[in-house]
Amino acid sequence: MFSASVPNQDSNRSAFLAAFFCLEILIFSLLLSANAHAGPITYLDESFRGTTAEGWQFITGEGEGSSLTAATGDDADGEGWLRLTQDLKWQSSFAYYDTALNTSEGLVFTFDFMTWSGNSSGWSLGDGFALALFDAEATPQAGAYGGSLGYAQRDGGTPGLAGGLLGIGFDEFGNFSNPNEGRVGGTERTRNSIAIRGSEENDYAYLAGTDSLDNFATHNVDTRPDETAARTVRITIPTDMSITVEWMQGEGDWETLIETHANVTFPDEIKFGYTAGTGQATAFHEIRNLSVSSATSVVPQIGVRSLSSNVFSVPEPTTLVLLLLGGLGFMAHRRWHNGVHRIAP
Repeated sequence: MFSASVPNQDSNRSAFLAAFFCLEILIFSLLLSANAHAGPITYLDESFRGTTAEGWQFITGEGEGSSLTAATGDDADGEGWLRLTQDLKWQSSFAYYDTALNTSEGLVFTFDFMTWSGNSSGWSLGDGFALALFDAEATPQAGAYGGSLGYAQRDGGTPGLAGGLLGIGFDEFGNFSNPNEGRVGGTERTRNSIAIRGSEENDYAYLAGTDSLDNFATHNVDTRPDETAARTVRITIPTDMSITVEWMQGEGDWETLIETHANVTFPDEIKFGYTAGTGQATAFHEIRNLSVSSATSVVPQIGVRSLSSNVFSVPEPTTLVLLLLGGLGFMAHRRWHNGVHRIAP
């Protein structure tokens, strides 16, 4: 018996192994790249500076309702704000993003707000606005005017926000923290404060709040202050509902204002928006530069759609690489051993 190599087999085998090595390097580089680009999922970036805001709906409870100031001509296109209330009495409004957000990775909301008024009547400014999260299956309807900020209920039978889950209120007049006018729970009237109220199911009960804060709003001005008067807010809502509310002014540092656990259960999908209200006290309440993202970092992954469930199943990148390398290694092993053919006499 003797062995004989098939002509050109050695060169073919060398070329194959070289290609296999290059493929290993490519896969490893892709894995490093995927991990390097791990980060939050961005669900929405909306500046509200223009004449339109795609996907946003506007509901009026009482008064004139919300508007885009660039669309109404109050500001130039590119310089606008989302105006939640006019500087008028007895307003209740609701502007919401009509696309459901998945809650499985938590949520982070970042935005600028400006509150200002030419009110010189002796009243403090009022009342305020709230970042409002609600059940995606609910039919949107604004809550009560005044200290309920368009989110909570009010005596006289005025209901709160339909399907409301969480309302983070920014309150000049102070009654969002006050257990009066039909609202459930609270401390006392707290001017220029931030307070959190819970779900419709739990009567929008008070959950947490701050003391009075400095530099909250601008009084007695006929035109909007410059942007240095705006506050930037970051609200982090992880899946365990350990909520954090922070803010900063200008290029300053983040200041933590609220850290609390909310006894609220989110469904798989929610929607969100801004409610606002005025009463005897009034102000312009305006929003700009909104960003919504996941609270957790997510590694870019490859999704495979299941025909039975119509849901993406997402393998971990490391698992994919190990499977690919294992398969390629097996192929290389077979190719190597088949490179020499034994020929019987």
